[in-house]
Amino acid sequence: MIRNVKMVGPGDFKPMPGAAVGVDFETYYDGSYSVRELGNWAYVHHPRFKAWAVAVTDGATACVCEPSAFPWDSIDGREWVSHNREFDRAVWERLREEDCRLSAVGCRKASGPAAWWCSAAACAFLQLPRDLAGACREVLGVEVDKGVRDRSKGLRGAADVLPFELDLGDAEKAYAANDAVMCLALWREVGPLWPAHERALYELTCDMGRRGLCVDWRTVAEKRQELNNRVESLMRGLPWSPALSAKKFAAACRERGVEPPRSLAAGDAGFGEWAEEYAGTEPGRWAADMAAIRRCGRLAGVLESMEARRKPDGRMAYELKYFGASPGRWAGGGGLNVQNLNRKETEGIDVRKCIMAAPGHVLAVADYSQIEARVLLFLAGDMEALKLLAEHPDWDMYELHARATMGYAENESLKDFCERTGSGLRQLAKARVLGLGFRCGAETFIRVARVMAGLKIGYSEAKRIVDEYRESNPRIVHLWNALEAAAEMSAGREPYEYVLPFPCTQHDPRCGRYLIYRDVAWHPSGKSLTAVVGGERVPLHGGIITENWTQGTARDVLASAWLRCAAAGFKPVLSVHDELVFEVREETAREDLRRITAIMETPLAWAPGLPLKADGKLMSRYGK
Repeated sequence: MIRNVKMVGPGDFKPMPGAAVGVDFETYYDGSYSVRELGNWAYVHHPRFKAWAVAVTDGATACVCEPSAFPWDSIDGREWVSHNREFDRAVWERLREEDCRLSAVGCRKASGPAAWWCSAAACAFLQLPRDLAGACREVLGVEVDKGVRDRSKGLRGAADVLPFELDLGDAEKAYAANDAVMCLALWREVGPLWPAHERALYELTCDMGRRGLCVDWRTVAEKRQELNNRVESLMRGLPWSPALSAKKFAAACRERGVEPPRSLAAGDAGFGEWAEEYAGTEPGRWAADMAAIRRCGRLAGVLESMEARRKPDGRMAYELKYFGASPGRWAGGGGLNVQNLNRKETEGIDVRKCIMAAPGHVLAVADYSQIEARVLLFLAGDMEALKLLAEHPDWDMYELHARATMGYAENESLKDFCERTGSGLRQLAKARVLGLGFRCGAETFIRVARVMAGLKIGYSEAKRIVDEYRESNPRIVHLWNALEAAAEMSAGREPYEYVLPFPCTQHDPRCGRYLIYRDVAWHPSGKSLTAVVGGERVPLHGGIITENWTQGTARDVLASAWLRCAAAGFKPVLSVHDELVFEVREETAREDLRRITAIMETPLAWAPGLPLKADGKLMSRYGK
């Protein structure tokens, strides 16, 4: 695979003038110590950290050696490329720190790259596989063997003091060099297709995570201990061990003459019914205690993960994955998902409130109000509904939906009406808005209504609601059908790709944002479509396409706001779904929040008629 690349030693590595170089570090990992669990910062600052090789290539020659032996001055001021750059950057920066026992003098003296690009992020933007092997298969048509890396698990640890050159085999050198060569080759293919503004978003995302969050560490430590103590107490109260053994729980239930539930999963409908039936009984208490043990264990694990990421400046490093989902949304990463922290207090702790503003600052939290529901109307061309929303900024999407399609015509707000009368109309409108816009059927709507709106409805009622929604929202139904018809046409002609430009790209092609479904094909049954997204084959129909197009457009609204806020001097410390969180100085907080929400609500040239609403609030601690 690297037969056209010459392997040279550190003294002979002289890259072509001005050429970008691929850089790839190889590090120690084992079953209990990995970057997947710890995240980049905690991984490279762990006592077991060891970078046992670096591979650098200009595409013609490649050098693999210990980081301390590499001539870093030979690539100073060049463009560097790595696959999953933030990992390699974390290794590089750690090796430059004087307190690192592996610190390389050459690393510390080097000025570093003029720019450092990420081929993985560029691939993700193009909705290609993010992993190196998958990306190379899709883009370059070559297979990358990761077997050497897998076999190195648990080897070359901190205690290994053998001379590097004597300890590194030809296969390991070739493997390390090949990763650097492949990421550089990938970059040459995909880099030019990654727009400058998206690269800027990637940098803002990485900078945000490296800066980190201010955390109340005292509360974190106290609550972690409380949770661990509660787990121990609950485990002592169960008459078997290990405490979470489903088999022993079932046997104990049968000893009491009670048939156990088929599943103990909290979201399982059967378990919910069983728990209600046996509430107050000994088996019911056991099940509740087992659920509490799991909750406490998960929460304690989150707090431990936070503590592992505590930097010397007291802030918590974290990672947010740029383009973590196919429509382009951000996702949690690095073993701690800051986008999935509990939204309310659980087992006596609200994890979100452990995140706080730095001294002299407050958190300015700005959240787009029901942005996906607004975007869906925009994409469907329902400008009448959007005009009503713009004319009545006090309405939310549930009230708009109830007035436009459910016959609500009272003078008071829907929320006030329901609170006064006890009506469930708003909850039903919420379930319809959140659940039916992407073509879910009656069976799915039963679950959606329960989870999203707390409604319990039967199949016949769900079927009636679904049919009524579709009859009263013809533009949305037409959107589903039109997108599905276009996808079906793609299945019958080369290159069997369905490429749907997002509104920003329709307005300005330089945005380069497309929804891409590759290798569109009919299911063997001949009744439905499938396509490849991010390297995986998935079902495809009009509802899914509509959902992806809506989510991606909503993402672009947030991305635009993020870039404009940054240009105005406001860089967020956190982003969660449709929300941006900023640290602002106390004395200017109200004005800063006003400016931030004004930026976010500014109409977009590429989305004429789409009314944007951002709810802003100031808080000393993060919360709902």
